[in-house]
Amino acid sequence: MEVKFNVQCQMESSWVPQFLGMLKTMEQLGKLGGSRWVRLYSDGDGNFRPKFQWSIITEPASPQWVGDEATFDAG
Repeated sequence: MEVKFNVQCQMESSWVPQFLGMLKTMEQLGKLGGSRWVRLYSDGDGNFRPKFQWSIITEPASPQWVGDEATFDAG
């Protein structure tokens, strides 16, 4: 079942093109039926400190940690 929800995001402007590029790549892979890892370096020591709010009432998934990489996979 598909659901529609909104995510509000606040982050430094220098990260916006990278973040949107990640989302666009995810969308394109879905259209193609392609399976690939899509990575964004979460530079917490730098200026990447995003804040998110969303309009859906559900608990976020917990990551599966592989070394220092957080992995999310629904299937």
